[in-house]
Amino acid sequence: MTTLRTWALLLALSTVLAATVGGTVGYLAARDSQRTIVERFSPNTPAFAKPADIQAVLAKVEPAVVSIETTGSRHGGTVVGAGTGMILTADGQVLTNNHVIAGASSLTVTLFGQSDLLPAKVIGTDPSQDLALIQIEGQHGLPTVELGDSNRALVGDNVLAIGNALALSGGPTVTEGIVSSTDRSLAATSDLTGKLENLSGLIQTDAAINSGNSGGPLVNSDGQVIGMNTAVAESTQGNAPAQNIGFAIAIDTIKPLLGRLRTGGTVPGG
Repeated sequence: MTTLRTWALLLALSTVLAATVGGTVGYLAARDSQRTIVERFSPNTPAFAKPADIQAVLAKVEPAVVSIETTGSRHGGTVVGAGTGMILTADGQVLTNNHVIAGASSLTVTLFGQSDLLPAKVIGTDPSQDLALIQIEGQHGLPTVELGDSNRALVGDNVLAIGNALALSGGPTVTEGIVSSTDRSLAATSDLTGKLENLSGLIQTDAAINSGNSGGPLVNSDGQVIGMNTAVAESTQGNAPAQNIGFAIAIDTIKPLLGRLRTGGTVPGG
């Protein structure tokens, strides 16, 4: 039996405060209902800054985003997994999540705009940080992503999430949103291993992140990678589903770890 899985981390959220907050907001709105405030903006002064040209951002980033397919065994059957990666070097080093490649017996990568499945191998992993570095074999002159400064990301900044969402054919999926919060910490469960992972310093975004997006870039309006899409929230309460709550590992958390990933093997303590 062969099963197709698009790996993701799932976060179970409680929403018990929703009714309380909603009631408070409703009360304040009723109390101030007779007061009207009109704010005016000149034609050349938008309320929020938007990317000047989303197509230009995509032209810069998409060529360095790859789809990753894995094959492994689970519960006596063959499991084919799908995820995303970012090319860091012209010779084909690719950054992705550890949970994308964990347990895989073989890896293949598809470059943007192409259909060939290229063989790849794992260079190094850090399971504690959910990071992995893989190598596309026999490549040179590949486009690369530009790593930005996630410490400069502010709540309200516009971002794009790019990746192999749901392993849909025809190229990566692009979603738009904002930075919803920074420096988040969470405990998430791997859809592959079922193990609990504790992650911190995460960027929260309302840009849609789905299974298969894991390992893909979260980029700012300059086309710089500020995070790696990693987890999506899933409510445990049927009447209060989580929406537009996704998380990315901040790129400034990843940068200092790239050197030891390149040395190979699994990082001790991971």
